[in-house]
Amino acid sequence: MQKILNKQYWMMIIPAGCLFLIFGLARQLNLIHPGQFAIPGILHALVFILSAITALAGPLFLRTLFAHSMRNETEATAKKFLTFQKNTLWISQMTPYLAFIAVLCDFPRFYGGAIVLMTLYAVYYFFPSEKRISFDQKIFRVK
Repeated sequence: MQKILNKQYWMMIIPAGCLFLIFGLARQLNLIHPGQFAIPGILHALVFILSAITALAGPLFLRTLFAHSMRNETEATAKKFLTFQKNTLWISQMTPYLAFIAVLCDFPRFYGGAIVLMTLYAVYYFFPSEKRISFDQKIFRVK
């Protein structure tokens, strides 16, 4: 199970990391200039809210739904648990792409900084380590 989740994690993180590297290189070579990709101020707040949803609220909501669906069960099946973990990873790992938008479009410090912090949280917290997966398996009594 951990192999599957690790593969999904890295398949979602590597493209985002490559975007940041390419963008950084383009800025260093003066191919992209600050302010070149300006978007309206209302979109700053919208991307900020989407980042909060993908990094914090979405995974918490999925966890609550999964726990609620398992409330009358004595144990969860491995298939249901894996699906829950994959969905949580999918939602949480959308945050780095929103951070890329924030950096590319030169968001104001408040929005950009908060989005980057939420990205760091999502990338760190939802890493499918063996310890975290086994802890969740104990909580949900996965057979």
